[in-house]
Parts: sequence; C-alpha cells; structure tokens
Amino acid sequence: MLTNNFYKILNLELTQIIENESANDSELRRHKKIEQNKGYAFLVWFLNFYGRTPSYKQYITDGKDDSSCDIIFDKTDSQGQKMFYVVQSKWVNLEIDNEGNLKRGKKIIQKFPQIGKEEFNAVIRDFDTVLDGSRKEGKNTKFNDKYQKLIEHLEANGKARFIFFTAADTNSEIQDTIQSFSSQHLPNVTFQLIDINKIKQDYIEFNYKKIVVDNPLEYNYNPEDEDIELIIERFENRESKRYMLEFEGRMKAYIFLLKPKTIHALFQRFKFSLFFKNIRNPLLISKYNEQIIETLQKRPDTFWYFNNGITAITKRIPDVGNHAKTLTVKGVQIINGAQTVYSIYKAYESATLEQREIMDTDARVSFRLIRSSDEQFNMEITRFTNQQNQMKERDFVANFDEQRRLQQESFETSLWYEKRRGEFRNIQDINKQGINIVPNEAFAKAYLAFHLQKPVEAMQENFEEQLFSLKDEGLYKSIFPNARFEDMLCSLYSLEILDIFFKKSRAKMKEEQGALSEFLDIIIVENRLPYYPLAISKILFQKYFEKTGNRSLYAFIMRKDNIEISSSIIQYAVNLVSNYVKPYLKNEETRRDFDDFIVNPISYEIMKQEIEKMEIDIDRIENVEPK
Repeated sequence: MLTNNFYKILNLELTQIIENESANDSELRRHKKIEQNKGYAFLVWFLNFYGRTPSYKQYITDGKDDSSCDIIFDKTDSQGQKMFYVVQSKWVNLEIDNEGNLKRGKKIIQKFPQIGKEEFNAVIRDFDTVLDGSRKEGKNTKFNDKYQKLIEHLEANGKARFIFFTAADTNSEIQDTIQSFSSQHLPNVTFQLIDINKIKQDYIEFNYKKIVVDNPLEYNYNPEDEDIELIIERFENRESKRYMLEFEGRMKAYIFLLKPKTIHALFQRFKFSLFFKNIRNPLLISKYNEQIIETLQKRPDTFWYFNNGITAITKRIPDVGNHAKTLTVKGVQIINGAQTVYSIYKAYESATLEQREIMDTDARVSFRLIRSSDEQFNMEITRFTNQQNQMKERDFVANFDEQRRLQQESFETSLWYEKRRGEFRNIQDINKQGINIVPNEAFAKAYLAFHLQKPVEAMQENFEEQLFSLKDEGLYKSIFPNARFEDMLCSLYSLEILDIFFKKSRAKMKEEQGALSEFLDIIIVENRLPYYPLAISKILFQKYFEKTGNRSLYAFIMRKDNIEISSSIIQYAVNLVSNYVKPYLKNEETRRDFDDFIVNPISYEIMKQEIEKMEIDIDRIENVEPK
C-alpha cells in the first residue's frame, strides 16, 4: 500500500468522524470548510485508534488561543504508576483530484510530504517550554490545570511521555534534534515520533491482521527484564503434593496451577510484549478465543479439563519450598498459549466482581514454566509445543527481525509479504485496495533463482524445508538476513512476466514445432526448468542496461511503460535457454541425460558464463512484441 493510498483511507476516516461526531462536538464544526476541521479530527482519530476510548473529548485541551492541537492527561497503570502524556498532532491537508492524485495547490505531489525541519524544531521548542515551566497560561483553563499538575508531577520525580503525531513522513534531518531532546530529558521524560508510515503499519496490523497494536498512551513494561511474582494455587490438603510438579532435567521446570486473576494481572502489566518470542500473536477476533471466553464465563469448573494451558520460558527460577504460595521469576515469555492468555484477560476484564470471584473459585490454568537462556533450546521448545497446531517451518522464523523488516518494506507496495501463514485476516478488504498477499517462500524462491542466480536450488523438491532451515546447509541464512525487499519484488515480477509468457505460448504450442515448442512443453506441462530462463533474464537485463545507460533494475521493472521491454528480455532468455536444451531433445536416450543436466549447478554456471560473453541484439529486445 503506497503512502499516498493510505493517506486517502485516513482522509476518508477523518471525514466520517466529522460527519458522525460534529453534532456532539462543536470543535468538529468550528470552521466552515471541512478540510479546516481535519486537524482536530486527526487528534480524535488518534485517541480512538490508539487509546481505544470513545470518551476522547475529556482529554483534548486545545484552546482557541492555540494554533495547534494539544493533549495533556495522566493515567495510572495497573502497577499504580502515574504517567503524564503530552501529545501534539499535525495533519497534512492535501487535495485529492478526480483521478485520485494527491495535490498541493495545483501541483500533483511526486513525493509524499516530509516533516519540515523548522516545523519540527518549533514542536520541540514548545515541548521544552512545557518542561521548563516557562510556557504562559492561555485562555484554556483545562489546559492550564493539566499543565500545572504536569509540572508538579515532574518535580516529584514523576514520568512523562511527549508524542508528536503527524500525517507527514519522517525526515532524516530531524534525527539529531530528537536525539538531543531525548538525551537532555532522560530517564523520566521520553519522546515518541509517530509518523504516517508508523500509523500505516499499525493500521495494517489492527485492521487486516486483527492484532491489537501497542498503545503509545500506555506505559510499556518489558517482561524479559522484570521480576514477576506468580501466585501458586495449592490444594487444601498439603500432604497431597499434586498442586505442583517439579522437573529436574536438562533445564529446571515446574508445572503448577494459576487462577484467572493471575493471568489477567500478567497481561494487564505487560500486554502483547509477553508474546515477543511466540510464533503467533493473539487474534482480535477468533472462534477459538470465543470458546475459551465462553467456557471461563459459563462453565469455569470445566476450564482446566478443556484447555491445554500455557507454556512459558524464564531466565531465572528460584527453588520453590513446600509451603511457598508465591514465586518470583526473572523475565517471562509465553511461547505457547497466547490465545489462552488473551482470552482469559478479555473474559476477566469484562466480568463483574461477582463473576470474577466465581472464575477464581472454580477455574484453574495449567502453567508450565521452563528456565532457559539457550535461544536454540527456546526455539525448539516453541517448535514442539506448537505441533498440535499444524505449524510449518516458516512459522517458526516469522518473528525474526529480517522477516519483520521485509514485511514492513512490502507495505509500500501492492504486494504484501506474508511472513506467517494466515496472519492477514480480511483478505477481501485487502484485495479491494488493489493489494495481494504473497507468502515469503514465493518471494524467496524467485529471489534465489533471479537475484542470487541459483535456479537449481530453487527447483529442489525439499525447497521449503531447506528454505527455513537455520542449519549451515539450509538456505535461510543465505537469503533472508541481507535481502532487500525491492530485490525480492524485482525477482517476483520477473517470474510473473515469465509465467504470463508461458501461458500465452501454451495456446500456440500445437501450432508450433521445434525445440522451443518442446522446451515450452517441458516447462509448462511437466513444470520443470522455469527458473533457468528466470535466472538468465537477469543477465540480459544487466547487459541491456550497459547498452542503454539504465541504472536501477527496480526502477526499470516497476515502471508500467517498460513492461513490453521486460517481456522481450524474458522471451529472449527463454529462447537462449531453449538452444541449450535442444541437444537433449533429440531422442529418448538424450532425454535421460536431461534429468542430470537440470539438477547440476555446474550446468547453469557454464550456460551463464557463455551468455555473459555474448553480444545482445538491442533491436531484437526493443522491437519484438511478446508472444
């Protein structure tokens, strides 16, 4: 999704806020022109989307004497810590013409607007005057009151977060200013920039994956670094040591029972950071989650029998005495049971005090806690505790940094990188935006053959197993860590052009005779060898660029008006490869040698070296219409 397209979605939602809420909020109709009210609506959207609160008006302290929208408010979290939040927002007003182009004035913008350096410096200066107490009181009494309480809070060694929320793109020129402001006011005052790309990523996570994103208006604790107290549930009969199992194997481990209130408190404190090492995040909407909630609310005494429980890893487990009722551990990550944790939290959060008491009396949750600082062992635990969910190899690497990075880069395009099976939920809504979801293995296969020039490896039968293997002989380390998404996209587009050519050629196969026809038959009917011409096409692209002066393969392939030349280059590659295959198509005996030819990497290297020495016919590329 291009930033321009996301801006249109966001702009439409602001218009809907103005239309739906203006009757109850005069600020949304202060100006005659709807565009002039979108700055305020943008702030409302921010509170609704991130804060998830419909009662936004109580937080907004913007006044008529202030040209910007401000929020100052305080929240006390589940641990009793008070935090102040200071928010300044900036909407970017762009015109959208009938063709869907974004315009400023009468000009179509070529690049999405960035945060202005001087504009950002003004925001930081405003934040500085708030922090040093030199900001003058205005006419807005609500702002003045919150401002005074903020100063008193900071003087009492309290914490605050300053947020700049903008519909502009980030600008590298402001990084020094951010660093200077942050270092000057740490540790109790932090700064967060939320730009259009961050908003877009969070919007995709929430609306298209149904995953709740981190709320910048909440203090985020890190469960991997915190001491966490767990309350162990024991049976009344102390002589029956059935309340807990201690395992002294390779790693110390315990299995014990927890009440729903302990799970609720755990999630309330750490939120989704509990699942950083889990291969699955909890889904916002899920029939499985609904069943967990229904069981806990209506039949809590059956919960333990129906639920598999939770598995967690921790850095430290102390010895647990026979009479202990609490256990303090260092750092916890839920590696299996994310849906259970989130569902218990939701059920408990929405319950009355009486319902909570019944849940805690009747329901118990099995909690398996394993001490381990061995990352490979942790991955293996995650792998085998999730076997019942029919996990695939690719699911176990979905949270790796490079997988996250590649997916985020893909959000700037119309082909989104799927790093985990089924992570996108509203496929129809996504397709309506002109966007398609492509599995990472499809990207990787094309990238391996085209960009890395290894077509033989792309054709191996156990490709997926090798692709996501982290062993030295696996393909993962040679593909993903250093891959750029634009190179993967070039590779996939080239494969799609090749596929289109094959499909068009298939209709004419019966009319044509000779080596090319038989070669196409092998590729299309037997599904063999398509990655050889794909790999060779990159060599031809490079040779073509040497002749024409083009520099960027990505820029060339992404331009729609270059599609015919790209198709001609790929057709050229098919013809070259067919000439190499021709000797193997003479008779049955030579056909048997063909199998050895296509699975031998040396075969491709020889072919590649010979083609690299060839002179290409520019006229043939630029004048031949793709078949």
